Amino acid sequence: MFDRIIRFLSSIKLAIPLLSAIIGVLIWATFYESEVGTTTVQQEIYKSPWFGALMFLLALNLGMSALSRYPWRGARKIGFAITHIGLVVIIAGSAAVIHLGVEGMLLVRTDSDANNQVRIEGDTLEVMTPDGNIEQANIFIKDDGTINPQYVGGLELKAYSEDTVRTVNFVEGGKIANPAVTLSLYSDRMGQAVERSLAVAPKGYDTLAIGPAELDIIKVNSDRELKQLLNSPTEAKQPLWGEITVNYGDRDELIDVQQQLDKVIKIKDLQVKIIKFFPDFRLDENNRPISASDRLNNPGVLLELANDETVERWFVFGNTAIAPIHATISGTTIDNLQVAYQIQPPQVTDFFKVIVAEDNQLYYAAKSSQGFKSGTYTIGEAVTPGWADFQITLQEYIPNAQLKRNIVISNEPGLESAPALLVKTKTGKETWIPWAEPTAIEDGDREIYAAFSPKLLEIPFGVKLEDFIVDRNEGSESVAMWTSKIRIDDAITNQSQQRKVWMNHPTWYKGWKIAQASWNPGDLKQSTLQVKREPAWVTATTWLGSILVVMGIAVIFYAPALTKKWRKWQKNQPDTATEDPENKELAAT
Repeated sequence: MFDRIIRFLSSIKLAIPLLSAIIGVLIWATFYESEVGTTTVQQEIYKSPWFGALMFLLALNLGMSALSRYPWRGARKIGFAITHIGLVVIIAGSAAVIHLGVEGMLLVRTDSDANNQVRIEGDTLEVMTPDGNIEQANIFIKDDGTINPQYVGGLELKAYSEDTVRTVNFVEGGKIANPAVTLSLYSDRMGQAVERSLAVAPKGYDTLAIGPAELDIIKVNSDRELKQLLNSPTEAKQPLWGEITVNYGDRDELIDVQQQLDKVIKIKDLQVKIIKFFPDFRLDENNRPISASDRLNNPGVLLELANDETVERWFVFGNTAIAPIHATISGTTIDNLQVAYQIQPPQVTDFFKVIVAEDNQLYYAAKSSQGFKSGTYTIGEAVTPGWADFQITLQEYIPNAQLKRNIVISNEPGLESAPALLVKTKTGKETWIPWAEPTAIEDGDREIYAAFSPKLLEIPFGVKLEDFIVDRNEGSESVAMWTSKIRIDDAITNQSQQRKVWMNHPTWYKGWKIAQASWNPGDLKQSTLQVKREPAWVTATTWLGSILVVMGIAVIFYAPALTKKWRKWQKNQPDTATEDPENKELAAT
């Protein structure tokens, strides 16, 4: 019985079906990869237990077939054995590459520090139970949203979506007074209604931009404030480009930027000149100041201040978080000089305000190109503010609101969405876990913490992008080549090395291969590199297997002919013993 099993394992009867099955799988995997991508094929086929079992059986068949012909006498048997052993070594090396090799993407930027976090295939889910136990697992998500494994840390992984958005609504239950409303905006032309929620707190949820118009909720603390909001607002003229305040010695001077552009203003012995206004201040790729657009997104002003001895240039910004930048062009620093820039944000011309009085009575105030209107506001009442055919209906009023965030799947184009994982607790509660954001899941009187994050690998050195160069074909804008100039920082040796990487021209560092993967035409400060490593013995194994196969084939095809020629050559050689004269005489005797 045992001999029959050995003979079958080493027979051609097993080899042919195995090879047919493996070839069929590889052909199917090639077409399947074009549909679902390399990652899915790697996980579902090449790294699967059943494909590993097929390859193991093939290696076993090849090895047993070689051993069954022992002792290997003759050139063909020796070549046969070498070839089969080489194939077994190649299969072993390929399995090691698939399961032990490391490959991932490294995002580097010119405006960021060196990065050593490589994004590798797959994602990670970490779950901390109410008992404090932590379980972490690598999860794989197919293109159709199915997930493997299905259970991690007591959570069932139900679904995955790349198009989730965070919604905000307010529910009753707050411990302090926090008025909130839900408004429904309806348009006959659009044929749909959109609901939006507003609340006095937290800050930022009291205002919502709707195109050129604005929705607001305001809580007033006096009748005077209420009357002021219910009356048509008076429009005060504001300097369009803002004002510069120059404090020099004991004098303050207020300068209108738009009116005084390119003019010289004298303050005592100081001359002030506004050289240029930047509505949307940016630095270009050569670090020169430009305006990215005509909108007042990030206003900045360049001005020159000079006295008899000194010339200074200042950059001041409407964003108060950015400190003024100044440099002395000639002379010494001017003493007792301060410069500030103030600009009011563009005023909203159209608005709809929900006003909450001290007695919780609701009012509205609406302004549009058709005029201003105001009045009391009750649940279910629809108001036409004058924005095309829009109607705004008060759906709900909550005096003591608390914030509640939800994650939902969105199919609306243009919305900024993010991936999320839907999990289900043992009690049946379902919760979406956003990508790269730890989440607390309330499960009855217990809390479960879960984090769904990318799978990262920390490599033993950092890579910094120093410059990204795009070469274009002469006379056209088509791209000929792109090159990443990188710096490798090794914290262990405290050394840095400069390298260049471009398509099909990688670089190596301590066994790691660094190659150009992709780039972002809209952001030339960024480059994506492919980082790959496999153990040295794995590389040696695959090379050894290839050499053995080549040697074995050479022995099979060429050794018999060479052996035949060698024997023929030896046969034609004269017998030196009989040619010697003394030997002839001895032979005659």
